[in-house]
This record gives sequence, C-alpha cells and structure tokens, in this order.
Amino acid sequence: MKVGFFTVFFLEHGGGLAKYYIETASNLAKMPLVKADVVTMDDRFSLNIMKMTQVFYMSFMTKMDMRLVYKESTKSIKKNLGDAQYFKADSIADLRKKLQEYDLIYSKNEVLEAFILKFLVGYKNLPPVLFGCHTPFYYPEVNSIQSKLHNFLYNSFVYRFLTSDVKAFHVLNTFDENNLRKLFPNKKITKINNPLNLTQLAKLSKEFVFNFKWSKRKFNILWASRLAEGKGIPELLWIIDYLNNNGYRDKVIFNIAGDGSKILRENINQATNKWDNVHFLGAVQYKYMPSIYSNNDLFICTSKWETFSYSVLEAQAYGLPAIAFNLPAGPRDIIDSNKTGFLVTNDKEFAEKIIKILINPRIFKSKIIKKTTRDKFNPKKIYKQLREMLLDFNL
Repeated sequence: MKVGFFTVFFLEHGGGLAKYYIETASNLAKMPLVKADVVTMDDRFSLNIMKMTQVFYMSFMTKMDMRLVYKESTKSIKKNLGDAQYFKADSIADLRKKLQEYDLIYSKNEVLEAFILKFLVGYKNLPPVLFGCHTPFYYPEVNSIQSKLHNFLYNSFVYRFLTSDVKAFHVLNTFDENNLRKLFPNKKITKINNPLNLTQLAKLSKEFVFNFKWSKRKFNILWASRLAEGKGIPELLWIIDYLNNNGYRDKVIFNIAGDGSKILRENINQATNKWDNVHFLGAVQYKYMPSIYSNNDLFICTSKWETFSYSVLEAQAYGLPAIAFNLPAGPRDIIDSNKTGFLVTNDKEFAEKIIKILINPRIFKSKIIKKTTRDKFNPKKIYKQLREMLLDFNL
C-alpha cells in the first residue's frame, strides 16, 4: 500500500505537523506492505498562501520573517525521512497527478487542505482520503475574531460540506474524538496517540548540545512553544511576576524558548528586562531541545488550547514533571495528574503548584515519570496501530 501524507505548507517551516509527518512516514516506510511519502506544495505556492493568511491574522503590514519560515534544511528533512520520499508540487495539476499515484491520502484536517482537495483537486479524482486531526476543532477560550471564526468554521455545516467526501478521521485525543462522533456520526473515527521517538531524542541529546550557561544552583523552569495566540503568554508572564513578587526570585530561573508573534516577543523581552531570572532563548532548532530538557527541572505549558503537545510529551520522557492547564484536549492525554505532574484550572493554582514542587523537588520521581510516559507512548506499539489503521482503511 502506498500512502501519501499531504499538507499544503512545505516541511522546512518545522513545527509539530512537519515533525509528525517526517517521523511517521519514515517509520511506516520501514514496515512491510507499506510505502509512505510526504507531498506538499512548492515554496512559491506555500509562501503565497502564507502571505494571504497574514491578512486573516491582521498582520499584513508586518514583513514575513523568513527565519520562522525556513527552520529546517531540505537535506536534513530528506535524511530523517529515510526510505520515505519528499515531493513538492508546483501546481494544482501537478498535485493531482502526484496524489493519484497513491492508494490512500492522509491529509491534515485544516480548512485550507479540505478546500483544495474538494474544489481544486477534487475528491473524485483521488484515492480515499483520511484526515488526521492535528488542528483543534474547538478552542475552549476565544478572545480574538480569528479564534471565534475558527470555532464556527470547524463546527458548522461549512466544515461538514468541505469534508463530506473524506472517508475517515484519525484523532489524537479523546476530546476531538467525542466532538467528531457528534459532527460525523456515520464516519469511521480512530484514536491513536502521537508516538515518542526515544531513540532520536537520546541521539540528539548527545550530538547537539545547546550552548548556554545554565544556572544549576537554582531551580530551572522551562517553557517552550510558538509565540502565538492561545499559547498562554499573558498567563506565563503573570506566573513569573507572581513567583518573583512572592519571595522566589532568587530561587528560580525561567527559561523561555520559542519565536513567533512580534508583539508577544516584545512582551517576553520586557519581562527579561524587568527580571534578571528570566532568560529568553528565542527560536531553537528541534535538534537542540533534548539538550535543553536535560538541563531543566520542571516543564510548564500555559497553552489555552492544544491538540497534542509534543513539548510536554518530550519533557516528560526526560523525567521532568509538567504542569499545564486542564484543557479538554492535549495535556490531559499526556500528564497523569499527581503522578507525573499537575493539571490546574487557573493562574493562581498554576503558580501554587510550581511552589509546591519548589518546596519539595522530589514529590515526583523522575524514573516513574519516564516509565509512565514511555510505556504510554511506545513508538513500536503506536506505529503498529497506525499501520493497521491504514491497511484496514484500504481494504
């Protein structure tokens, strides 16, 4: 069986989906009866779409930061893909021709992909299409016009119409699974977690050491994510102020990794100017993240919505306790509350749980965190489940 993993944007921009496609295609390609490739649009097409989405996010006056567009090299991507291949279509006609070579198409569940497959390529011209739900269907907290529009689009007749010819859905968490069963009661929906590539993490931590002088005499708290709406930057800054104003300034170090919104980047820079125990690492290539995890004592995720948080999962694999908001999806599927970390309901409780761990750093056992996480997200088991899902779907 030949599977084509399709998404509009090229993989060089990095991010969770690019990582998932690379690792999944690579591992499936090693298995019997499966050939897996990744297909995207070419750079010109993708960059034009990115410029158009700037209008949607009301950032059309901001020049596109190419550092955020090209985070990984093509050479590195192809190496990591192993036996899987990477193709870029230079037109819709070229995309249609390429996708017709496969027995099954696995596409991201974005409205953009759905629109292209329905109206430009045409589902009738393709083999069966399965949507992998890597974008949240519902944002629990909506403050912006974009997030409100997102909730409307993904939970209305619009999305049902765009995906009417999609044969099945693959979900990563229980919340999306329950929502989709209501939205599409007659479609096949399969829940399979994201896998954790332990071999790759161990290899990267030895080969690529992040060049930074860690303050090992203090308790290091790591936050790592894109600087974007919904990632909880205001909550993170409030937590920093709360701890520093309540006697913990000399006891903790906040290490912040990520890049994105210029406004949010400026907010974090203001915090670094205000507090000497806040370090902003900026954009970090993925290969350096294992080295960073190993030099911190606690991982915090202040996101207000997630589909699946790789950073939380990887931090737990390194034995770090994690604290996150108890969202309907994402951290709830990863953190075993009171065993590998805490799930909290508000900013004050978040700060208090950090203090609880500061007072008793051994409240969570690193070995237990590692074992619990690695058993639950065992890659051999999960890739086998994915393979069986695809083979069953293709019968």
